[in-house]
Amino acid sequence: MSTTPPPLPTPGRWTQIQVASHLHSLKILFYVLGAVELLIAPLLLLAAVAGYVSESKSANPDTAPVLLLVLLGLAALVYAALGTLSIIAARRLAARQQHRLCMVAAGLACLAGALGIALGAYALWALLRPEVQASFLPPDSTVIA
Repeated sequence: MSTTPPPLPTPGRWTQIQVASHLHSLKILFYVLGAVELLIAPLLLLAAVAGYVSESKSANPDTAPVLLLVLLGLAALVYAALGTLSIIAARRLAARQQHRLCMVAAGLACLAGALGIALGAYALWALLRPEVQASFLPPDSTVIA
């Protein structure tokens, strides 16, 4: 009872198992990044409110508590938007839908610091592979090369 092993992939090409493995890893990493970004957003809002309250009672007339509130509030909105986009991208990676949205999320992940840059570079490297791009196509579509 011998079974034949699957054929070896051509050099430089990924098998479907490798594609699925990379997309699964990216899905998990995008979920983690999105969760971290969504946890940072309320902390920034809390810092904005605390800064506004502490500086509004200052005796120094040069303080600008509204500017602090606006800047930290905008930063919180940006982190919330990036976190939401990361989680949406993770769901699309799992379903292998909307390749362009996943590419945009990978590029914008680079705004999240060193870990975001590492994730964005890995995601772009993987998503630009022809095997991965082909896995995002609907099964009934034909590719004209």
